[in-house]
Order: sequence, then structure tokens, then C-alpha cells
Amino acid sequence: MNKLILTYFIFSLSILYGNENASIAELSRKLELVIEKLDMLEARVSKIESDNTEVRKEVKEVVKATKDVRESKNSLPQDQIENKSFLQKLGNQIKTQQTLEDGPWTNKDSWQQIRRNLTAFQVRKLLGAPTKIKKSINPRIDQIYQYIGDLDSDGILNQGYVNFYRDRVTSFTSPFED
Repeated sequence: MNKLILTYFIFSLSILYGNENASIAELSRKLELVIEKLDMLEARVSKIESDNTEVRKEVKEVVKATKDVRESKNSLPQDQIENKSFLQKLGNQIKTQQTLEDGPWTNKDSWQQIRRNLTAFQVRKLLGAPTKIKKSINPRIDQIYQYIGDLDSDGILNQGYVNFYRDRVTSFTSPFED
């Protein structure tokens, strides 16, 4: 309906105020251009309105999530001692998660496959890269692979060692041994 009114309005204006010598073909062409631009504008407005609706939905979800977090019972404790304990436990859990992502050495099954006479390459293949590699002053041990990390979120580092002599495992200690 709006297009029809606009078309009539433009056509009337062009007849009244336009060039008297202008042909109907020229006026039709100009009218088509105006209608085309109007269609493009309507499409853009529709897209903006739909985007606006999506943004409003997302904002509502964020506001709801924020309210849920504020009302959650898992918020930080108010007592300073409890707060420190809570943050310590949270820090331990984060460190443990990082350690568990360090590689296969964090799995008990991987350590059960370690045995004497494996090469350093085979150990790396089974346990992954060590946390530290140390040289030894013991004449029967060339180097030591150390695997260190907090595996159970208790704040105490668990340590596993693999001792090598001439690129072969001579002994090892699993971090899972009691």
C-alpha cells in the first residue's frame, strides 16, 4: 500500500514540477530506481529489527545468568578465614586441572607400563614429556626424569621419577605409590 501511495506521489510531483519534455519512459525508469531503493531500505530495516530482537534475547539471558550467579549459594564466603580456605581450594583445583592436562603421566595405567630397560624415547612415549630432567651425581644414574604436579587437589605435589643409565631405565617411582 505504501509503495502505491509513494509511486503515485512521485509520479504526480514529477508531472507537476518536472520537465515538461520528459518522456514517460524516463519517468518510469526514475520511478523504478526509487522503488528499488525503497525495497533495499525496507530490507535493511527488517534485518536491523531482527538483529535487535536477537540482541535483546541475549541481553535477557545474560541478565538472568547474572541474577542466578548473585543468588547462588556458591558465592564467596563472607568470613575472611572461610574465604581464604575457599580460594586456596579453588587454586588447588585449577592447578590440578592444569597438571592433568600435562600428559599421560597423570594416569596410573601409564606408570604400570614402565619397566626396567626401556629407552628414554619409550618412556616419553608412555608418560609424555617430563616436568624436569636432571643430571645425577650417582655414578649408576645418568639422568632423572621428574614428573611433578598436584594430582588430587590437596595442595601437595605428587612426584614420579624415572632413573636412566646409558639411556635405559634402571629404576622408577610412580606418583601413585603410597
